[in-house]
Amino acid sequence: MAYKRAMTYVTTMACGVTSTSEVDLEQAFDQILVGIPTMTSGCDVLIKVAGFSGDTYRNLYHEPKVDSTTPTKVQINSSVTQAYVPFRVGGCQFVKVELSTAMTATAVEFDIVGLSF
Repeated sequence: MAYKRAMTYVTTMACGVTSTSEVDLEQAFDQILVGIPTMTSGCDVLIKVAGFSGDTYRNLYHEPKVDSTTPTKVQINSSVTQAYVPFRVGGCQFVKVELSTAMTATAVEFDIVGLSF
């Protein structure tokens, strides 16, 4: 089995905005790890994906649980900091990080690591 080399990208969330610019992963990955920095604002983190540049970015959802037909939105609670969180992105090549509210104090950087198995 051939493995793709893991690639790391850095994107910055400026102060006063709720979304990073798009990150081109340069290839389709099965999964990404998102490095969550120490957040100065109490905001949740969401990951949005698109198949190609300029496409509509869509939220990631968990598969429905056995007792439910409704998927749940994937989001990282504001209490999670200084951690890498895995996301299955199903081969989507373009990613954005979104916040539930704008950063109010300082800009932060998110690491995004593309992984394929």
